[in-house]
Amino acid sequence: MRLMTRLCLLASGALMSLPSTAAEGMWTLDNLPLSTLEKTYGFKPTQAWLDKSMRSAVRLAGGCSGSFVSAQGLVLTNHHCVAGCVEDLSSQAQDLVNNGFLAKTTGEEKQCPGVEINRLEKTEDVTARMQKALEGLSGKAFSDAKKAEQSRIEKECVGETGDQLRCDIVELYGGGQYHVYQYARYQDVRLVFAPEYASGFFGGDPDNFNFPRYNLDMSLLRVYDKTGKPLANKDWFQINPKGAQEGQLVMTLGHPGSTQRLLTMDELETQRDLVLPFRLLIAAEYRGLLLQYSSESEEHARIAQTELTNVENGIKARTGMFQALLSKQVMQQKREQESAFRNWATSDATRVSTYGDPWKTLSDVQTKWRNLYVDYMMVETGFGAMSQHVLWARTLVRGTAEKEKPDNQRLREFSDASLPTVQAGLFAESPLYPDFERMKLGWSLSKLRERLGVDNPAVKRILGKQSPESLANDIVSNSKLGDIATRKKLWEGGATTVKASDDPAIKLAFLIDEYARQLRTEYDHNIEPVQKAAANQLAKARFAYQGTQVAPDATFSLRLSHGVIRGWDENGKAIKPFTDINGLFERATDYAPFKLADSWVAAQKKLDKKARFNQVSTNDIVGGNSGSPLINAKGEVVGLIFDGNIKSLGGTYFFDETVNRAVSVHPAAISEALKRVYKADHLVKELKL
Repeated sequence: MRLMTRLCLLASGALMSLPSTAAEGMWTLDNLPLSTLEKTYGFKPTQAWLDKSMRSAVRLAGGCSGSFVSAQGLVLTNHHCVAGCVEDLSSQAQDLVNNGFLAKTTGEEKQCPGVEINRLEKTEDVTARMQKALEGLSGKAFSDAKKAEQSRIEKECVGETGDQLRCDIVELYGGGQYHVYQYARYQDVRLVFAPEYASGFFGGDPDNFNFPRYNLDMSLLRVYDKTGKPLANKDWFQINPKGAQEGQLVMTLGHPGSTQRLLTMDELETQRDLVLPFRLLIAAEYRGLLLQYSSESEEHARIAQTELTNVENGIKARTGMFQALLSKQVMQQKREQESAFRNWATSDATRVSTYGDPWKTLSDVQTKWRNLYVDYMMVETGFGAMSQHVLWARTLVRGTAEKEKPDNQRLREFSDASLPTVQAGLFAESPLYPDFERMKLGWSLSKLRERLGVDNPAVKRILGKQSPESLANDIVSNSKLGDIATRKKLWEGGATTVKASDDPAIKLAFLIDEYARQLRTEYDHNIEPVQKAAANQLAKARFAYQGTQVAPDATFSLRLSHGVIRGWDENGKAIKPFTDINGLFERATDYAPFKLADSWVAAQKKLDKKARFNQVSTNDIVGGNSGSPLINAKGEVVGLIFDGNIKSLGGTYFFDETVNRAVSVHPAAISEALKRVYKADHLVKELKL
């Protein structure tokens, strides 16, 4: 399934200096800026508060955050975070994406195919153990030792309960610290409530990353235990419909995906000159393809809707990222910061002996990465063969081969600790639309040929004498992988059974894997370990230079960000921090994406028009924070993070508290919607609204 991850990443427009501000940082719970919290807000969290908060927050393994909001396993997250689930449960006859969904009883709740929810149980610092295993190593030896030690640690952490626990090694400060995070793993996750697309994404792409906003970007899931009953959980957040007042302390507890604030200048230039232009060009072409497909019929528009929303979101975010790295002022400030740090590290013989010159190493490895990048993205990452059939086939081909190896020698995504997630995705019951799959695969294979060249040996082997379109048609028309029983039989039969298969998608996957493994080996042996080893040295130098007063880059692990409810000044105009329901009706038109759902039109007279709808705060967030609870010092939910303003797009590389804002759904809007619009009295009661 496709869980849409919102990328609140990087700003366009006029960019000022890059200040280090009070609210900056996505902090691990064991290294909070306690003195700042107490001095700035008069708040000193107790260990009991931290433990409850940790166990009340959850991670959607597909790329979002959420939180328990009742004692019966009810999880609050964003509408866009469950869009893939809703799409998978929809059909032409039952369009849950556009019509919404409300289960009136637990018996009506629908299981989300392939969705996994994780709750953090504990963490352990394993830095000394990892650094001992990696000491003095480089290249392939470094990669092999790192993979082996990570597998051992994760296996020890999981024990014999891999279907109930998940353990991940989290690298902080570029490998300067290693922690193992143990999660409770829940794979029976069911849809309880999702508003209509017109409500969950009101304003569409024009309003995306902007404010004022009027989005009911919320949905409810429920976690079920191994007995098939709703999970009984003692730790959860109470929703406070009153919310927070302007200037009041608010904190996000979520799982920000990735930031790049500690990259060197050479790494930033690779992003600016290669990575972002490539991703934007591919996405723009793909968007045009999806728009053309959508224009052909209402059913095609329904099929492509979630994918198109995702692509447009990514284009807008990466455009902001690109524009920021084109800013001479931003890059000059980054250059000055690096120069000061590097001068400190190289001005003393002891430091030079201790840390070496990681900047030069990282510069050299960037040259190798630039030469490999396009082939790697097209072949190994899968941009050159975009099809659900091929995705399943590649999982079967590579996964069954990897399973035959000792755990510590496998690719990380097929370790014993990761297999339950792999299997959940492989065996998920997702709808297939042949015309849609045929179009995507034919187009992506043509891009593979275009990018790598007609005479590329891999292209010749993959396409043979066929055109991209004819090969795509053959695979989609004749592959049997759409049948779950077939996928299970192949997976359980192992590599021998998969090799013997005459399924055309499997055959293509073998051809792709032959070249993809060469690229992966080059990356795993000659690029990533060199980069990681240098980053490790850089992190050691940074600790000596700054200590841990700077938060580590985001790693899709649990973080706390503090801030306050506050608007900002835009070209001399004060932007207020709140919108209300009345503003929603004033903004509405008779045309998408500003057309109201029928349910809201019908409920208009019953609603409290003064109730707050969306709000902004100074919290430091990025993609992956979507669905994060915004809580107050009492541990009450006072907002639901779903986006950032256009200025917050700078969050990947820097944070500016004067203009960066996190956008959240106000709990008053959630309460009004459930009570007046959707008449979900049973949920209102369970949520104690």
